[in-house]
Amino acid sequence: MLRKKPTSPEHFSATQAAKIADVPYQTLDYWARTGFIVPTMAAAQGRGTERRYTFEDLLALRVARELRKAGASMQALRRVVNVLRAERNPLAECRLLVVGSDVALMSSCDEVMSLLQKPGQFAFPAFVCDGPKVVKAIRLQIRKFAKAA
Repeated sequence: MLRKKPTSPEHFSATQAAKIADVPYQTLDYWARTGFIVPTMAAAQGRGTERRYTFEDLLALRVARELRKAGASMQALRRVVNVLRAERNPLAECRLLVVGSDVALMSSCDEVMSLLQKPGQFAFPAFVCDGPKVVKAIRLQIRKFAKAA
C-alpha cells in the first residue's frame, strides 16, 4: 500500500502538481527522474513514497511547459534553468522570451539579455513567458483544485 502524506496548502503531490501546472504526469515524472525539475519538498525515495512539490516548483513546471510549447528544446531548457539558478533569478519575477533558438531574459522593456547564444544582444521577441502572469495562473489553479477537493 502506498503511504501518502496529508496535503498542505504549501506542498503538493505529483498528481496535484501535474494538474495545477498543466503538465502531463508522464512529463513531470520524466523531468523529476532526469533531474531537470526535482521537487524541493520531497523527492521520491523508491516505491511507496511520494514526491512533494512547492509553489516555486509549480512555477518552474509551468514555465518549462510554456517554453516547450513555444519551441524551446530540452537542451535549451536545461541551460536556461541552470543559468537562472546560478544567477538566483526567481522565476516569479522573470520574463523569458523565445527568440528563434535562443531564450532571453527581459529585465525591463529595453533590457533583453540572451541566456543561450549572445548575452546582452538585443533580439525581437517571438514569445514572452511572463513570470508574474504564471504566478497568477498557478494561484488560480490551486484555488480551483482546493474547491474541487
